[in-house]
Amino acid sequence: MTQTTNEDQNAVSSQADIDTWRILEKAVNAGLADRGFKIDAAEASLVTRFIMEHIETSGLRVVPVKPTAEMQQAIKQALDRGKRMSVAWVKPRTKHRWRYQAAIDAAPNWRRGYILDQGADGGQPEA
Repeated sequence: MTQTTNEDQNAVSSQADIDTWRILEKAVNAGLADRGFKIDAAEASLVTRFIMEHIETSGLRVVPVKPTAEMQQAIKQALDRGKRMSVAWVKPRTKHRWRYQAAIDAAPNWRRGYILDQGADGGQPEA
């Protein structure tokens, strides 16, 4: 059994973040193109970022439909001793909420993907 190091996990999550960002950006580009709007890549990136920030301010988070390996691992570890409150018994609903929150926290992050993609393109991300 091989163990993954922190660097391996960061590289995988970084690639997942970039992939998530590029999928979102491509979807916005396709939607705009379907409606007859033609904008350059930098503008499309800013429009996508605006849309995602607007979604987040509404209290929503974009996550994959099928959990990634990192999300599944977080679900499995959500109830480990160091990750939960030290109570002897909790309701199943509370356990589900902890697992769900762990999965959301481990999901690919479009913001990291945006920053990494801007760095890969040689551009400076706008904060």
